Amino acid sequence: MPAIGDFSYGYDTSGVEGYLDAIKADAIEQAKEAVLDISEIKSCCEAEWEGKARENFVTNLTKDSQHVAEQFDALYAILTSEINSLNAAMANKDETLINVG
Repeated sequence: MPAIGDFSYGYDTSGVEGYLDAIKADAIEQAKEAVLDISEIKSCCEAEWEGKARENFVTNLTKDSQHVAEQFDALYAILTSEINSLNAAMANKDETLINVG
């Protein structure tokens, strides 16, 4: 936990940035990698299934995994936007909390 002197606006702005970076690296990127890795499913399909239906399935699975990965990025952008809005609101509150008389 940071010391009170480390806070810019009564809260830790660098900590928020670090938290967002950790979410992106530890959750979003790992989830994207996992959903995009269809190699085992594809190998199994190629070994056990023949025909146009297999090709269509693998094509659809590839498109769907890419779509889900893109949605992780979109959700992260929304999260970042919401947290940045909260940061701005907290900074604004800090500026107006106590007026000089």
